[in-house]
Amino acid sequence: MCMKNFIISTDSCVDLYKSYLNKQNVHCITMKRIEKGEEVSEHYNSPEEYDAFYEALKSGALPTTVAINPSEMQQHFEDILSKEKHGDIIHIPLSSGLSVTCDNAVKVAAEMNAKLKGRKIYVVDSLVASLGMGMLVEELITLRDKGVAADQAVKRIEKLRDHMQTWIIVDDLFHLKRGGRISGFKATLGTFLGIKPIIVVNNKGKLVIENRMRGSKNAIEYVLGKMEKMNTDTVYFARTSKSKLFHEFHAAIMEKFPNMKIKNGIVGPIIGSHLGCGAVVFFEGEKRLDIHE
Repeated sequence: MCMKNFIISTDSCVDLYKSYLNKQNVHCITMKRIEKGEEVSEHYNSPEEYDAFYEALKSGALPTTVAINPSEMQQHFEDILSKEKHGDIIHIPLSSGLSVTCDNAVKVAAEMNAKLKGRKIYVVDSLVASLGMGMLVEELITLRDKGVAADQAVKRIEKLRDHMQTWIIVDDLFHLKRGGRISGFKATLGTFLGIKPIIVVNNKGKLVIENRMRGSKNAIEYVLGKMEKMNTDTVYFARTSKSKLFHEFHAAIMEKFPNMKIKNGIVGPIIGSHLGCGAVVFFEGEKRLDIHE
């Protein structure tokens, strides 16, 4: 095997199976959540594990999430450097707009880079989550295997990131209310009226409501219109729990875009704890929206 030009690292919010990341030699640090007063650290490897989490969520579980702290991040980088004797590290963390995990990684990398000799740790803020991070990691795998230099790979990933589109429709407004994304009044009124907020991840990596549509059908058609306008040919389609919305959304994509390349996945527990039940599409398109609430 040839010497690696760079090493890929990420966190478990990437929502790619653990076995896949291991096979691709991608180092992954596991994020944690607090559930029933206990700390849970899980990186799933099957649909059944994801579904068990969402069944618990439907049954009333109210998990909270925990950022990766600086000491954990430092240990992660040190472990990689000790195992991989050659190559820089490119680390793709959860969006800085959603967690301080990224800021902690940036701080630790800067401190370690000041002492490293001949190697470097690059931290590229994903400004996204879940399979959006997965798109970035899979692009890095391709670039690594082609022998692209680390600094050039970082530039390509940053360009892809800045054009990463994330469009989300949720079934239930409860978890958005719980996380402070919408008010209790709007959640109650929206649920009563069948209002579906159209959620995007903006250019700062934050979840914001881009629009509101009456009913799932109108919400799905609205997002499909955005996909058509941006002329994308590949989407990463992720669900939280299995639901009518998920099946309708998936079927609508296949019907409207029969030649679309669709990569299916599941949103993991860290992001799912805040979204609840719904569906998400990720794709490379226009520059991210500069919208705020």
